[in-house]
Amino acid sequence: MTIRHGEESATHFRSERIECMNGSWYFAVRETHGMLGPFPTRQAAQKAACAYIKDIESGYSDVEALSNLRVLMKALSSK
Repeated sequence: MTIRHGEESATHFRSERIECMNGSWYFAVRETHGMLGPFPTRQAAQKAACAYIKDIESGYSDVEALSNLRVLMKALSSK
């Protein structure tokens, strides 16, 4: 097993970040230690998760990324 940059050991348990609960889809994030959603489809949750990750990697704070996510959630729910 390879060690990722910034990690001290290779023993990590990774889980699925996207889950369906009560017919709606959510994704987990470390910054807020919870699930974000609901989204109408798995694809919508995946798209939102990718957008959130892109914002975080671009240097947005988690508050800014969550604000952008709320706009995206509103757009996805109206489709």
